[in-house]
Amino acid sequence: MKWTHADTVDRCDEIADYMESFDPSEGEVVPGVEYLLIRAARRRSVDAAELAESVAEARAVGTTWARIGEILGLDAAGAEQRYGDQNSQHRPASHAR
Repeated sequence: MKWTHADTVDRCDEIADYMESFDPSEGEVVPGVEYLLIRAARRRSVDAAELAESVAEARAVGTTWARIGEILGLDAAGAEQRYGDQNSQHRPASHAR
């Protein structure tokens, strides 16, 4: 499933809400390894949202898909395929590729 920027932000918000409302005194005991997994999942969601927003901002100022791909270790087509749908409103006509 390909997540859009909005999907990623929504998921980050859900995870943040869960983490902020978590109260260990309510009896939920989380083993250390599960806690680390929860933290890693939260960081990954936040990082994914931040990356998607950074791509959108780079596209908004005219950064090419080739340059974005180079930075992310992808080719231009791969970068556009992964992040293009969520950035269509930011795609300058003179820098479409």
